[in-house]
Amino acid sequence: MGTLDHEQLGEKLREKSIPEVGDALLNSFGRRDWKAIPVAETVTETPKPLQVVPNTPSVGHAMAWPAYYKTVSEENTGNGVPTGFGELAENIPNQLQTSPLVKVRPEVVLMLDRGQQILDSSPETAHLQLVVVDGYRTIEVQRRLFEEYRAYLVKENPGMSDEKLDNLAQQMVSMPPENLEKLRICPPPHSTGGAVDVILVEKSKIDITSDYWVKGAMINFGAYFDEMMHPVYKDVRSFTRFDEKVPEDVEARKNRRLLYNLMVSVGFTNYPFEFWHYDSVNQFYALVKGLNIAKFGFAGGLENGKIVEDLRAEEMAFRAYQTIQGLTSEAAERIRHHFGL
Repeated sequence: MGTLDHEQLGEKLREKSIPEVGDALLNSFGRRDWKAIPVAETVTETPKPLQVVPNTPSVGHAMAWPAYYKTVSEENTGNGVPTGFGELAENIPNQLQTSPLVKVRPEVVLMLDRGQQILDSSPETAHLQLVVVDGYRTIEVQRRLFEEYRAYLVKENPGMSDEKLDNLAQQMVSMPPENLEKLRICPPPHSTGGAVDVILVEKSKIDITSDYWVKGAMINFGAYFDEMMHPVYKDVRSFTRFDEKVPEDVEARKNRRLLYNLMVSVGFTNYPFEFWHYDSVNQFYALVKGLNIAKFGFAGGLENGKIVEDLRAEEMAFRAYQTIQGLTSEAAERIRHHFGL
């Protein structure tokens, strides 16, 4: 978009239409051409540095709420069952437990913060908070998400071939590589630390004392976050340009434009099938930009034929919770999974 005049930002971001994505790019994503783009970064035994996006709001900074996290305080869900945020999270069995932390590459944090600073700088958008609902995913979490969505598609499409099911599932959830060599050369975007799922919320509705405040605070995008199982629309309303073609919902169209133009202005590219998914210098980014090489590869490590994930931040959060709650070692071990450990 180029440099924006902060005094005129609000309406510019809302009024500039989301550009059409050509068939060539859509077909490239459909064929998963991004997997053939070389990655400049070498996967070593040591995981790449990732930075935690804070779960609390502050001026000029993006904040996080992890979509697939199942809270320790289950009573906060209202019905005693931990659900997470978004269609996929709510349909995943309770045993899937991801980290209460959202982590991304440090460079990505700076980009996200620039986005919040743009919002804060205009009276038209200063009431909005950029929230990161997903960032880096471990390979195990990626596998579980893919399997869960594919299982849903199997029920919805009896008789469909495995190949077609895999292709359909991968439009919304990347298939985890079947071996370590594939992980080196074509990791799922979220496993690079360079992909983020983001939404905008009303600052006045942020309530960090409640584990599931995000759903009620999200502004109208004309679809739910992670919408891919809708009884009527399935995944169609999740396509980024859906509301460009639906003149009735002016508010949703302007809000999608706001998010898109904001994220693109700070250097991200959008995955055209998901209005919430944005990338920085990974293979998705390279495909959209027409680059011959991507910078970010797998953010984890590979050592002696095994995947190494850096979970030090999660371990620290777990130990802090244990201390604050005064839990015995036995009681603490029972809730380790609530910290993605």
